Amino acid sequence: SRDSRWMVFAQSDLDFNRDVFIVPADGGEPPVNITRHPDNDVSPRLSADARILAFASERNDEEYDPYVVFLDRELLSLASPELDDYFKKQAKAAKDLKPLDPTVLRERLEERRAGEEDDDEEIEDPFTREDLETAYLRLRQVTNLPGRSSSLEILPAGDSILFNYSTGAPSASGLHTIDWNGSDRKRIGDTVDMQGLDASGTKLVAVDRGRAKTVSIPSGKSTSYPTSQKIRVDLAEQSSEKFLEAAAIMGDFFYHPTMKGLDWDALTDRYHDLARRTRTADEFNWVGNRLLGELSASHMGIRASAEPMDIRESIGRLGIRVEPMEDGYRVVRIIPEGPAESSDTPILVGDEIIAIEFDPFDLAASPPETIASRLRGRIGAETVVAVRRTVDGADPVELDLLLKPISRGAETMLVYRDTQRRRAEMVEKWSDGRLGYAHIRGMNQPSLDEFERDLFAAADGMDGLVIDVRDNGGGWTTDRLLASIMTAPHAYTVPRGADPEVTDGYPQDRLFIQRYSLPINMLCNEKSYSNAEIISHAFKTLGRGNLVGQQTHGSVISTGGTSLIDGTTIRLPFRGWYLPDGTDMENNGAMPDIVVEQTPDSETADEDPQLKAAVEDLLRRIDVDSP
Repeated sequence: SRDSRWMVFAQSDLDFNRDVFIVPADGGEPPVNITRHPDNDVSPRLSADARILAFASERNDEEYDPYVVFLDRELLSLASPELDDYFKKQAKAAKDLKPLDPTVLRERLEERRAGEEDDDEEIEDPFTREDLETAYLRLRQVTNLPGRSSSLEILPAGDSILFNYSTGAPSASGLHTIDWNGSDRKRIGDTVDMQGLDASGTKLVAVDRGRAKTVSIPSGKSTSYPTSQKIRVDLAEQSSEKFLEAAAIMGDFFYHPTMKGLDWDALTDRYHDLARRTRTADEFNWVGNRLLGELSASHMGIRASAEPMDIRESIGRLGIRVEPMEDGYRVVRIIPEGPAESSDTPILVGDEIIAIEFDPFDLAASPPETIASRLRGRIGAETVVAVRRTVDGADPVELDLLLKPISRGAETMLVYRDTQRRRAEMVEKWSDGRLGYAHIRGMNQPSLDEFERDLFAAADGMDGLVIDVRDNGGGWTTDRLLASIMTAPHAYTVPRGADPEVTDGYPQDRLFIQRYSLPINMLCNEKSYSNAEIISHAFKTLGRGNLVGQQTHGSVISTGGTSLIDGTTIRLPFRGWYLPDGTDMENNGAMPDIVVEQTPDSETADEDPQLKAAVEDLLRRIDVDSP
């Protein structure tokens, strides 16, 4: 607070839920939880008299919005004219407020701790303990905008809030002001990194793209303070300093309190001399990552900034697979929905590509020219592809086809969709149409949305479902997926006119996510990582079905990150994940109930023994359990 008598802060509990607390600066009383909510509350700010608190919370739609609470309940009893007068008086008092002398402040705090304060000089608290204990019931949501409104400041009078708003519409994003009651919102400038208000509360001090600036309130007029400074860097000292900094940070934050039994100080000393000798980003990364490698843990890494590379051109893709010939490349596979198939002049399997943009291939060059090298920089550009085609044994003819190459990412997605279509067809064939199939590509919301869609499209009317998390890189949605597959039916509904013998109906709008309660098997493999491993462990621990495939990778740590003195970044695995019996999931991947190897030979032959084993086991269990 401005009089230095109170502190507000956001603190996480062991459930990693962050709430806002207030505590006397002298520590004379325990902190009080002001927000008391199972969603994160951050960025607390007090008005000048500490009677009003503003903060940001993600409790609605998982998007941050500003909130306000009158810590002093008496403010709620004021009529609108009285409240306006209060705000005006506070604004005037704030402009006259002078910074406290640190010596005087220190003496005052020491007197208070010793109980030697003069009763005549004792300052009345701006609120009661009961006011604070009941504050969570009086919160007011200031905005409910589609987007993120997290970082904020409250003006000294407590009547207005500054906040950065981020949304998909750039013209709407930026620095905004809004009254405490949600009225009179205005955009006054671009998004800035807020550093705080000046003493009078009339200017915001900020950093904008590396430059210091002030923003006048409420006009939004900004003044920049450009600075420049040349420095001479001793690379050996810089490498030494950032290496020691990285080692110290890792020693303080790594999830395992004993650093897995390693003598971290000794290891730091062992690598330090080598780190001092590094001069380039690659050299430092090599040494730093060798130190981290001693921990044999996932979600780690050091990356120093390197000089930007020369301008590169992305390579276009045609959605084909080829094999080399004497004067070109023969097409052996067409990826569905790719440029080769969807063009008005499509390529066919067996076509021999002999030139691109009327220029034949030089396969004698070193290295030989390829289709990829010819499509560099041609993503989205109409491209002439010359092919030699043989139809029904007739003499070959040369054709010029017009195609638009796509990016590697777009082609990868087409390959993924084709793979899942073929797997679904295999499941349908092997189960005689009794089982559905759904692959979860990542543990993120878009993939979960696709799963919910596929749950209806692929599994409706089926006897069971195969869920596949192979080759899933992880994320965070395990518990949302479990809400879909672990929620047991507790009732069914029958509308008038429906068959009362059908007992599996339930209003979908009452569910958090579409539910599936029939038998399930889950597939995982050695390329299931992180949260995909957590769902694999959970599936097995909860006994929802059989886990099939190969043991997952064993890379399960929650990670954050920070930067060092020169911008070098370091990942910080701060939270371990454990099974109910105490087993650390890190380095202990989920072991399937049914272990099936997927060999390169199987991949080449387009066979999937893991998927087949999951189908056969699930059908067996369904038939055994059927009446």
